[in-house]
Amino acid sequence: MSIIAIAGGTGTVGSKLTRQLVESGARVRVLSRNPDKARALFGAGVNVVGVDFDDAKSLQQAFEGAGKAFLSTATSAHQVRDEKALIDAAVDAGVPYLVGLSVGGAGGRIASNVLEWHTEIDAHLASKNVDWTLLRPTTFSDTLVRLASNFVPKGVWGGAAEDGLVSAIDTRDVAACAAVVLLEGAERHGHRIYELTGPAPVSMDDVAALLAEGLGRPVTYIRRSAEEQRAFYAAIGLPPLSIDVLLGLDHLARTNVYATPTAGVMALTSQAPRSVAALVRERIADFAPAAKA
Repeated sequence: MSIIAIAGGTGTVGSKLTRQLVESGARVRVLSRNPDKARALFGAGVNVVGVDFDDAKSLQQAFEGAGKAFLSTATSAHQVRDEKALIDAAVDAGVPYLVGLSVGGAGGRIASNVLEWHTEIDAHLASKNVDWTLLRPTTFSDTLVRLASNFVPKGVWGGAAEDGLVSAIDTRDVAACAAVVLLEGAERHGHRIYELTGPAPVSMDDVAALLAEGLGRPVTYIRRSAEEQRAFYAAIGLPPLSIDVLLGLDHLARTNVYATPTAGVMALTSQAPRSVAALVRERIADFAPAAKA
């Protein structure tokens, strides 16, 4: 059984993917900038290797002996550089099959910082003489619920999404799709791109209604212009890059880029994707301060 290397194994998707692969009996190696964090997260049952993105040789050595690899890094100012470095290191180490976590809409002409970054990364992967697969999920429903849980208790949850719709996807479903692709391999999934969504589109007003139902009190999504939302985020101390990324998510929702659901999750896992409503019900305790207020 070949080793599956997971770059980004402590991330939102990567951590879930790592656990699913371990439960399936796969041999997993997690590559992490913070190996102590990874060891604490997964325990002794997972091989953890520390990596330095400024040391190409160390990156290559971390991939050596792996037969497959999952590639993902956190959103940052260095994301394009870092993911290209991962691709190059995996190829140089002789890994024959690479699975990249991209984003819905990459490869097109939609004006969005995150989409543009992933378009460049995806093109770099496709230029290599290896088998590859790209997973392109929409906005994570986990992200929507986490943002709401931060601001609903204070009565300031809002944004610039207007009436836009997004078929948001649960990160557990993204991880499940990645696990299937990695376990089944390039013979079945090589040189394919999978567009992954949740089961149905929701607006931010729909999310507010779900929260109101769970909390038993009114919840309102405050509509702001993009300029007002930027000022709001700046006032609470978010760094400029985070502000740009969050406003980008609002833009994708506002322009209905992710409004149409796909059959990607069902096709890969034979399971219907989880709904935003189901996630809100699971996480309603995160909004407990709002209920007390």
